[in-house]
Amino acid sequence: MKITHADFEQLTVNSMNWSKHKTDWQLQEGRFEDIDYSEAFQPEVDYTFARAYWIENYTGVMFVKAFLETLGFAYRVYFDSAEDIYMVTTNYGDVI
Repeated sequence: MKITHADFEQLTVNSMNWSKHKTDWQLQEGRFEDIDYSEAFQPEVDYTFARAYWIENYTGVMFVKAFLETLGFAYRVYFDSAEDIYMVTTNYGDVI
């Protein structure tokens, strides 16, 4: 299956510059839960990625992950407990 940029945009419900606003996000400690069990356990939120994308359900997260992996972008997956939605941080979008 080929996922395009347009498909990616349809999978996400919101996005923003993550690293630029990291100070604001750090004030909300505990809001984001790391759920990507495929990586070594990382209890702290990573603020080094450029972009954050919110995704309504885990099926969408799987497609977003596949898209980013195909392009070679690293990412982290979180659950945003304040919004009751998933969030993926990555550098994708910083270059488009």
